Amino acid sequence: DIWEKHGSGLIALHGQSGDIMFQGATTENVQKAFDEINELGFDLGGAGPAVRTSMSCVGAARCEQSCYDEAKAHRTVINTFLDDIHRPSLPYKFKFKFSGCPNDCMNSIQRSDMAVIGTWRDNMRSDDELGKKWFARHGINELVNDVVARCPTKAIQIKDIKAVRKDAHISSVKLNDTQALEIDNKDCVRCMHCINVMTGALAPGKDKGATILVGGKRTLKIGDLMGTVVVPFMKLEKDEDYEALVELGQKIIDFFAENARMRERTGEMIERIGLVNFLEAMDINVDPNMVASPRMNPYVRTDGWDEEVAKINAKKQAA
Repeated sequence: DIWEKHGSGLIALHGQSGDIMFQGATTENVQKAFDEINELGFDLGGAGPAVRTSMSCVGAARCEQSCYDEAKAHRTVINTFLDDIHRPSLPYKFKFKFSGCPNDCMNSIQRSDMAVIGTWRDNMRSDDELGKKWFARHGINELVNDVVARCPTKAIQIKDIKAVRKDAHISSVKLNDTQALEIDNKDCVRCMHCINVMTGALAPGKDKGATILVGGKRTLKIGDLMGTVVVPFMKLEKDEDYEALVELGQKIIDFFAENARMRERTGEMIERIGLVNFLEAMDINVDPNMVASPRMNPYVRTDGWDEEVAKINAKKQAA
């Protein structure tokens, strides 16, 4: 009713971004409509150089793969940056997106300046009874063709039950009385495929958290970019964890506001100034888990390898 009174009456519901867009009004009527909608209790944001189109998946509310409370993270972050939504003051748009697991149903790695993607850092969980039921229903051909052969790092093998390794990094799920699936968690890259196919028989680990990536975007100045890992693992359980997430977001937005050029996204800024300079500004140490191009662009020099490994191990023990 308000928009028919002050504008064209045309409303667009943008499914991917979650926005309601009011289109078509004279300049003098924009503020009138804005004020009336505010009086109803709605917050309004604008397009352009602002924090905007933040999204999260349904996650912990309904999904068994969820690795953190996506709704809480989304709400906490967005409530912090309401002023940056209402009063655009950035060089260009900045988007947060939250996915509860590596399936990344929000496409956050491709579409957000700061992506929070759920993950885990211990062993994959397994359920022998559900594994046996799955195998009885689907058989060896589907297991080989759609699980074992599709593992990108060859971390999965079919073995005789007695030959399954007992190492701390090994997970296994029984298929029948003689065979089992062995998973080497050191090689697992959390692609989720085996878990998606054998849901219940396989599941994310218990030590859950999120990976933080920065710089994803669609085509603008230098073409499409996917987010780059800046924090390989962050726990998101306590209120202090969510406060740390907000603090990181604030640091990134502040640096973006001060260093990006007009109509330049975060990823383009990082490409221009260099990732190492960005990490130094964020006070984040370089970590070999910060992968930009797998198997092609390592961040750690191989001369002095032992010293680098010792540094990383010392940091892990300190944490």
